[in-house]
Amino acid sequence: MNKKRIVVFASGSGSNFRALHQSVLKKDIPARITALICDNPDAGVLDYAREHDIRSVLISPKNFNNLADYTKKLADILEREAPHLIVLAGYLKKIPDHIIECYPRKIINIHPALLPKYGGKGWYGMRVHRAVIENREKESGCTVHYVTGNYDEGPVIAQIKVPVSTDDTAETLAEKVLKQEHLLYPKVVRFLLSNF
Repeated sequence: MNKKRIVVFASGSGSNFRALHQSVLKKDIPARITALICDNPDAGVLDYAREHDIRSVLISPKNFNNLADYTKKLADILEREAPHLIVLAGYLKKIPDHIIECYPRKIINIHPALLPKYGGKGWYGMRVHRAVIENREKESGCTVHYVTGNYDEGPVIAQIKVPVSTDDTAETLAEKVLKQEHLLYPKVVRFLLSNF
């Protein structure tokens, strides 16, 4: 039986990418990651992909004359990969509308907050956790959602809540949330693939 195919987009260290790949290796996710798409040549995730023989494609909109050329190239890459699911794992570039239209409800993202709070353009990473601490929120967490044309506004698939302690800093909160991301994302991917 052919395994389901996943393409992952990542821009940074790739801890969620690693968590997903480890779940694949343990056969918790009955699929294979066929490619990593990355926009940042200095991203640590590229080293991990190289070490595990996962094909990496370095492609950034800034290396194209216009959005249309970039979108066409990205569409060509994805067409060859024929993914059942596209997983964004710390990917900071906006996915072109044409790609979203080609893969309806097949592109997902994880966000380090309880959307709709602390979501939208510019809300990522430590900015989110600092804002949560500054606003004295009692809880935070992470959200997996479908990707649409607007940042962080797609339908929510799953969330995990994390209590915010009075002595938490943005850094300690980030660690707590990331730990939950690594548990939640593989579960959601497995669930979605079981329905394809």
